[in-house]
Amino acid sequence: MYEILATYKGLVPMMHDRFYDLTSTEKGPKKKKKGKNLEVVELKLHKDKNGVFVPADNIKMMLVGNKARPGAAKILGSYIETGKGTQYAQMAKALIWVLGLKDPLKVYVEPKRMTYDDIDERSFINATGSRSMSYRPIITLPWSLSFKIQVTDNQIDESKVREFFDVAGLRCGCCAYGPTFGRCMITEWEVVK
Repeated sequence: MYEILATYKGLVPMMHDRFYDLTSTEKGPKKKKKGKNLEVVELKLHKDKNGVFVPADNIKMMLVGNKARPGAAKILGSYIETGKGTQYAQMAKALIWVLGLKDPLKVYVEPKRMTYDDIDERSFINATGSRSMSYRPIITLPWSLSFKIQVTDNQIDESKVREFFDVAGLRCGCCAYGPTFGRCMITEWEVVK
């Protein structure tokens, strides 16, 4: 097993779209008839008393992907190196872990922020067929994310791991609506044996 200390530097703004459950014990926002509901925007932001953060799993999902968005393992293994998509995806799921530096589950945005910088407004077609508006918080440039990567198998070369993270930052993007938002590049990469 070895560790890597890495930093992503943002190339474009980052959009957050955290799921919040209004039926939980959290007090939900009051409904507004017209205008932006800023309470809802605040609930969509990943933040705690230490500032705005990105869940560490979000960065790992940039590697693995899901049905809606392919991860770096599929992009690299299917489109760039033909026929290795499944192998790379399984390797990323099982052997590569992303951890925050202060809290293992959270990667804090630097420079430190306690709230969002801007709001993205988009209309969408809702279930009834009419249009509704969606408001989501934006973190503007400059932003960066520093985190630790644990690779649990020494047979995986760190250059391949670096390639995964390069592709993930440039082609997948961090947080919501990537790669339009959240594209980033590795600026620091230090292998700690």
